Amino acid sequence: MKTLEQFSVCAGCYHEKAELRFTRREIVKRKDGAILYLKRIPYYWCEKCGEETYDLQVEVFVERAMKAFEEGKVKPGAIDVGAEFVSSRSAVQ
Repeated sequence: MKTLEQFSVCAGCYHEKAELRFTRREIVKRKDGAILYLKRIPYYWCEKCGEETYDLQVEVFVERAMKAFEEGKVKPGAIDVGAEFVSSRSAVQ
């Protein structure tokens, strides 16, 4: 499992006391009738401005999975991105 970077300042509004929540989202990619479902993608969300901030490792993992699917190197189905990453104290169950 990889450890996610802990953010303390919002990347959008730069507010030092912005409350960043560790939540999850999903992406569905379709190609020629096939579906790739990337589930439980972790990201931080600022309640003040709504900015979504992704850990670089998560962003690279998602981009590579989508590219591999487009190139036919990944079979259609579900990938649990959240299972690949663990936050030290803020892990979403």
